[in-house]
Amino acid sequence: MRHADYFAAGLTPHEHCIHAQYKETAALFGIDYANKVRREVRHEESLENANLSYDFDNMEKYHKRKYHEDCKGWLDNIEELELPLQIESCIGKTRYHDGDFNWQTDEGRVWRFRDMETKYNMDFSTGEKELSKEEQGYINGKMVHIKFLWALPEDQQGYYYMNKSLRRFAKVLFKDGYDYMEGWCSRMNQLPVRQGRYKNWRAAKVRMKDREHRVLSKNDGIRLLAMYLRAGFIIVGEKKDDNMIAYISPLLYKYMTKDNPDALLDELKYARNFSYEV
Repeated sequence: MRHADYFAAGLTPHEHCIHAQYKETAALFGIDYANKVRREVRHEESLENANLSYDFDNMEKYHKRKYHEDCKGWLDNIEELELPLQIESCIGKTRYHDGDFNWQTDEGRVWRFRDMETKYNMDFSTGEKELSKEEQGYINGKMVHIKFLWALPEDQQGYYYMNKSLRRFAKVLFKDGYDYMEGWCSRMNQLPVRQGRYKNWRAAKVRMKDREHRVLSKNDGIRLLAMYLRAGFIIVGEKKDDNMIAYISPLLYKYMTKDNPDALLDELKYARNFSYEV
């Protein structure tokens, strides 16, 4: 009945929960503190759900004679490794609010690695984080956020080709000092997909066999997650009932297993390929 009242007032159940927490916090610590906490919660959620928009079909292409300064190292790596990759880029806009619904827009560069052989592409942005004292000297604090790992429906040829391109993309970025690539393993079809047995194959439920004992997983997961776990991604969090996943570099793997060589055995038990071996 309370949820129905909030729907009638134009609020979602989630907003209802925030409001309930607000009333409890206000009763205990006062209205000013409750407002501060609610503003911080809404701001964090706004950042988590921020929408990145960019000119998907009109990116600028780069090569050795014409390039953006930020991708010079990648072009050198591609040439050195003799990979059939093309780099493209454009400016994207991310919109979010401060917790009081004062909206703002930030601009940043969106990159695309295009595999000219397999026709798979990866759209991504880059970022950095401040390292803790424990991390300093082991990793670099550089990360990649994957927006899409995609191909046109007529070029979607399954796991082998996707994984081949993924490893090529990672090889270039890891060689440039990036610690990991992370993204949202969403069951939603944000881009066109090839139609087959399933209307949305990404969301189809599957069970997986672990690599060592060939034992089936106890719970069904979505097919998209299963594909990425086989490729060597690990689960690092949740977002909107789906998982956040990461593809870690040899550098980060070495750091995460320095005290315990078996630290990631469970996270990688379904892997057929390993990101730290690219």
